[in-house]
Amino acid sequence: MDVAIYVLHALLKGARISFLVAVQAGFLGLVIAVAAGVLREMANPVVRFAVGVYVEFFRGTSAFVQIYWAYFALPMLGVRLSAIEAGTAVLALNVGAYGAEVVRGALAAIPKGQREACWALGLPVWITYVKVLIPQALTRAILPFGNLMVDLLKGTALLSAITVTELTFAGRQAVSSIGHPFLIFGAVLILYLIMAVPIAWGARAFDRRARRWQAEA
Repeated sequence: MDVAIYVLHALLKGARISFLVAVQAGFLGLVIAVAAGVLREMANPVVRFAVGVYVEFFRGTSAFVQIYWAYFALPMLGVRLSAIEAGTAVLALNVGAYGAEVVRGALAAIPKGQREACWALGLPVWITYVKVLIPQALTRAILPFGNLMVDLLKGTALLSAITVTELTFAGRQAVSSIGHPFLIFGAVLILYLIMAVPIAWGARAFDRRARRWQAEA
């Protein structure tokens, strides 16, 4: 009984770290996604190219290797990050890259007449995006962003590669100490599910509310 309580405590502590990293990386990633998605629509080809390189780099390379590079290689360039900082930054940049494409697609789905109306009224570009386009785009992007957040939560397991004691690493430590991989990793799966399901349900509920708001507007 004491062993079971010890293992459960260790797994819950790891789940807490996974959740906190996911929240921090998710918030940063959403900010990056909105900024990058908007910048990819800019007329300046240099800006579009630079943002495109960022998006394709993080979508086209392994997040696992990115985490290793951020933690082990960046110190050689004078940039020292803790394991959690490196992992959170890499996960946020990955969410931002995938989210940027979600935002760009959502912006493209907005009828062109709305942009033309804003231009006809002489509204500045930033007001057009902040007041008119981005709110509509984000309502269209709720479900895809929900999926990204679930993937992000599961992706926190990659931080075990740089010794962050998140949920997966806590499970591995418990199995190494007492065995019983079937039970322990089964508990790890259940804890991930407990954290992921509310995100998916919340995204669907938020999406329904946003659609009702659009219908009433």
